[in-house]
Amino acid sequence: MSEGVYGEQAAGRVTHSLLRLSTAMRSQAWDWAEGAGLTPTQGEILVLLMQRKGPMRLGEIARETALTAATTSDAVSTLETKGLVEKRRALDDGRALAVRLTARGRTAAKRAAQWPDFLAKAVGTLRGEEQSVFYRTLLKTVYQLEVQEQIPAHRMCLTCTHFEASKTPKKTPHRCELLGITMADTDVRLDCSVYERADAATQKKNWKIFSQQG
Repeated sequence: MSEGVYGEQAAGRVTHSLLRLSTAMRSQAWDWAEGAGLTPTQGEILVLLMQRKGPMRLGEIARETALTAATTSDAVSTLETKGLVEKRRALDDGRALAVRLTARGRTAAKRAAQWPDFLAKAVGTLRGEEQSVFYRTLLKTVYQLEVQEQIPAHRMCLTCTHFEASKTPKKTPHRCELLGITMADTDVRLDCSVYERADAATQKKNWKIFSQQG
């Protein structure tokens, strides 16, 4: 069997496995949402606002969640009716509205962030090295989907100006200069509230170093 054919078959099996995970996550998300009196989309927005630790405009929410403007507006309006979010004029533009969590919204967001625990428990059964390889592989896959413009760009360490990738993370960890912390592969964040997008050259350097490991 040629390497190309084997590669295609392996990619197909990986894709099928991811689809099965997606099915399980969708089912669990709806089970949680129904119990909380929300939809998965509303729960996702609450978690996003909690992660950002500050107000977000509707356009930003739509972009981060890959939702249409209409769907985002409807979901936020429902959350506002439930008293979980509130709209205020944006500090940098009085003509624009920003959305932020209420006290009840923060409580709901914390609960919403816990629904994937079933998956975390499954991943937790993997050995430490397996988790590290798995996470690295997922980050690479997410990055490729971003490059292909299939998903919105994430605020991940590897495209951040503060991140310094290490060629030998097991000996010399990665580092975040802004927070002054060292990071193993599994500490590299997919979404960070203090993210600042790096220039193209820095991004390319970090990804080259990161992708050649493992």
